[in-house]
Amino acid sequence: MEIVTTFVPNLYAFQFPNEEFDELERIFDEWNDPLFLFDFFSNNEKDLKGLHTIEKAIIKTKSEAKRFVNRMLDLATSNPHKLNEFFSNLENKEYRLIQLQRQKAKQNWLRLYALKITQENEDDRYVITGGMIKLTQNMEDRPHGEYERNKINQCRDYLLSKGVYDLESFIEIYF
Repeated sequence: MEIVTTFVPNLYAFQFPNEEFDELERIFDEWNDPLFLFDFFSNNEKDLKGLHTIEKAIIKTKSEAKRFVNRMLDLATSNPHKLNEFFSNLENKEYRLIQLQRQKAKQNWLRLYALKITQENEDDRYVITGGMIKLTQNMEDRPHGEYERNKINQCRDYLLSKGVYDLESFIEIYF
């Protein structure tokens, strides 16, 4: 695993071995790829519950992805950045601050997952671990959701094993 800077200030991403792109770039590419989206919605058509045709779901996803990236960029480039308004705790019932807290950003059915790296009196940074189109109530309801949950946990464990626990250790080890 490698951690790379992204086109978004204060936002980093995992790049997994044998993958051409980091997770941020990969997920936005998928959300804008009509062939990927057609395959995804064809395989998960029952989760649309008749509310959208596959074609309308593709159009909606591409439109929402554009809004999503614009909102992310606006919040990331404000001074100081406001990425804390973009991300929230992955677990809705989690209210206390923990090391490398698992986070999500959402726009309609689109989800982006990250680990929050904090340091007292510093701007928080985020490391993207993945993302998905979430059409069901719980991540674990579908294999791609279970995969993303496992991936964010594996990324967190990886950073902890490398000695990352705050912003200072993150920068020292990776940059």
